[in-house]
Amino acid sequence: MIRAAALYSKPAIPWRAEPDGTHQICVTGRPSDGDYLYRLATDWRSPEEPARFSGVFGLKPAADSTPTNISSVTGTLAGELMIDTYGIGALVDASADALREVHGDLRPPWDSSPGAFNHHDRAALEKFHRQMPHLAAKFDHYFKFNNLLDEFNSPAGPVVLLNVDAEVRQDALKRYPLLYDFYRKVVPAVTAESAILDSHGNFWMREAFDHGHIHLTMMIRDGLLTPFNAAMQPAGDGIALNEIARGSYRTLASAQVTSLAMNFGLANVGFATDYRRDSGSVTFATRMDAVPQLTAPPGVHQVMDLIAGDFLRGLATGNGGMKVNLSSRLLPNGIYDFSSGTTAQLNYSPTLELLARIGDAIANKHNDQVRAEERAFGEELFDAFVADYNDARPAIVALDLDKDSQQEKSK
Repeated sequence: MIRAAALYSKPAIPWRAEPDGTHQICVTGRPSDGDYLYRLATDWRSPEEPARFSGVFGLKPAADSTPTNISSVTGTLAGELMIDTYGIGALVDASADALREVHGDLRPPWDSSPGAFNHHDRAALEKFHRQMPHLAAKFDHYFKFNNLLDEFNSPAGPVVLLNVDAEVRQDALKRYPLLYDFYRKVVPAVTAESAILDSHGNFWMREAFDHGHIHLTMMIRDGLLTPFNAAMQPAGDGIALNEIARGSYRTLASAQVTSLAMNFGLANVGFATDYRRDSGSVTFATRMDAVPQLTAPPGVHQVMDLIAGDFLRGLATGNGGMKVNLSSRLLPNGIYDFSSGTTAQLNYSPTLELLARIGDAIANKHNDQVRAEERAFGEELFDAFVADYNDARPAIVALDLDKDSQQEKSK
């Protein structure tokens, strides 16, 4: 995004020029044996077969630009993928079912305050080990849980506060030397937090990374996702995610890095999202609704604003703010069409581009090795999940067959 305006005029990029001045690149993707093959395409066409992909990246100069001075562009990155299995709606339904299974033993003695590791946490971990032993073993190897959940009593029934406080076991990462070295430097320097809020300012979910502590907080009552306030108390009725036809929520995030005893970062990174669902489609329409705020010591802050302030203001306010859309819809032939797109105004900053080049030079030094370690670590966790799924698959199929049988009898 930082280099977008400069990329527009680069002749080495095989741009396709559109009549309105847009420069764009189109890409197609398809399975190829055990790999996935991408190649340039002459134009955009929606995919027509399962596992096929179409993508486009386009840059259009701002209205006040001239051929010799393109300082701002509207950037668009979009893709479309065909899948013959399930849509976003099935993922929402699975999430709703998963929430009903998030609990410990739901028995007294109840917690009196959040954060105490006790029999509720042990019951939840024991269930995790019974149901997903391979993945649980990997989590035991890589993570230490200081807390998992808290369970409280209330007049409306037990309240489950999923209240994760976990730390990475750094020694376990030593088999991935570059990841180990990177994470060891991140722990003392980085803090970040994000939250999903309703229209009243109550929380649906909170996440944070605080000097190595990974936090995740959600509230569940009677199997339903429940809003909670800053004191971690219920703040409204629970909702069944699979029954929501429309709604809105807001996401707010911040991040900070400490270097040379000074704090640098971004705050007030806010997005508003509208959610819509009907029998065959699900849509998330998101837009940036606030100008991110730079955080830095006095004096340095003014310099950072000169470097990056205009770029951030362009993202938040240009063309109505940065927009992100994600949707899936069921086609008449039974295939799901997934589509996603991001559009934003991207103002050019020579200093930001210079900093990006310096960052690239540092990152590229070990880029291939880092990617290989990231891929190996991800595969290690995913393979454990697949092993648990394969072990559970006969029971899952039996449940589906029993469900189908009951539906036939009801007819």
